[in-house]
Order: sequence, then structure tokens, then C-alpha cells
Amino acid sequence: MEYDLQDRTAVVTGAGRGNGERIAKRLAADGARVVVNDLDRDPAVGTVEDIEADGGEATAIAADVSDTEAVDEMFETAADRFGTVDTLVNNAGVGKVQKFTEKPDDTLLDLNLDTHLKGAYHCTRAALDGMTEQGYGNVVNITSIHTKNGIGMSPQYDIGKFSLLGLTKTLALELGREGIRVNAVAPGWVDTRMTETFDDRTREQITDLNPLGRFADPEEIAHAVAFLVSPAADYINGHELRVDGGQQTIDNYKFEGDMSDKF
Repeated sequence: MEYDLQDRTAVVTGAGRGNGERIAKRLAADGARVVVNDLDRDPAVGTVEDIEADGGEATAIAADVSDTEAVDEMFETAADRFGTVDTLVNNAGVGKVQKFTEKPDDTLLDLNLDTHLKGAYHCTRAALDGMTEQGYGNVVNITSIHTKNGIGMSPQYDIGKFSLLGLTKTLALELGREGIRVNAVAPGWVDTRMTETFDDRTREQITDLNPLGRFADPEEIAHAVAFLVSPAADYINGHELRVDGGQQTIDNYKFEGDMSDKF
């Protein structure tokens, strides 16, 4: 299904690879002008080149979403290039974790909160003035299957994603009165570079506990986002749309090896 996003300007964070890349391409295919953000410029440029090759309009901006000055500068640049940003997809994420019982490394907790929670907070605040002025806007936060099932051995990541869901719910209440909808998409296990490191035993356990018997394709996450930012979803606010195939909780202690960078 296609949605009419003509005359929309969207910022997609973490859009150089994986889910973010597909989301950016999907919104562009539906007619939106897309600001492709990534921490590294090269993958962002690659996404832009693909969008332009398909006839879309996009620009690449490298910025760390945990840096408020960089975020403000990104949105100023986006507005200068494409006009008011009315669609924001907070997709930027990290996957560095450790067990709670291991020697504490608070830098991992800080990294997850800075990226997942504070990054979305900063970007939404930077987009707010333009959305409020026109009385319309969409924010979609990419949460995770972790907000439903919890995945042991990754407390830093889980805290970041649970916090992002909390931000989604509270901003939906406040910003909805300004005509700005705030929702979330919660992916299950997706075939991206983050899951490429899973061993066969882990992949088998995940698929055995999934009614659909497979990992998601990033395109399926992009479809959900495109729906939520489209006019078809104009009465949906404060919702977390799960795109996980009905995944059941895995026995996370059967994961083998280091959990770092597993997500």
C-alpha cells in the first residue's frame, strides 16, 4: 500500500543502514522530502544516492543525536533546505550491553540513554516549533520488542527502550493538543547487521518461538512507519505498533558468547 506524503518533510535518524535506511527510502517513495541522518556521513550519503536514483528528494546530515547543538543545527539545515519538518522518525540506536551482574560499566547505560531517550527528546524538541506553528506533525519513535517481553542480559538497552516508550506516551498526551501525533513502532527480531552475529542456535530459538517462523525484513518495519505518519493514521496517537510476528519471549540465557553488539 502506498501513502500520499507529498509536500511532507521528514527527518529520519540513524538512516544510513538497516531499519532507518529502509524507512527513509519508503517515505521518499511515498513522496516525502527526506533528511537522512546518521552518526557517520558516508552511509547517510549512500541512502540519499539510492533515493535520488529512484527519483526522490533527500539530503544527508551527519550528526550525533545526543548532542543538542548538533541536533539544533541539523533541524536548521533541514528547514533551510526543505521547509518545516512535519515528520520525525527517531530511529537512531545502539546495542552495546552487558549483564547486570557483571562489573558495572556505567558508560553503557549512559550510551543507551543518550541515544535512545535523549536523542529522541532532543530531536522532538528541535522539531516542535515548526510543527506547532502549522498545527500538524508526526513523531514515530522506534522502540523494541524488549518493551513487551524484556530480554535479560541487556538491561541498559531495555532501560533505554522502555524510557523511549514512556516518552512516546507522555508526549502524545501533551502534543496531541497541538495537532502533533506521537506514536511508536516496536520491531521484533529483524534481519539487519545487528542480528547477523547471532549464532545458529540463537536464530533457531527465535524462529521456533515466532508464530511466523522467521525474522522480519526491514521493509516491513518501514511499512508500519509509513502508515503511522500518513493521513490514514490521523486518529492514532500514543500507540505502540508491534511488528514482531507475535514473538514469544526467548530463553535469553541460551544466548552463546558475549551479548555486546547483539542488537
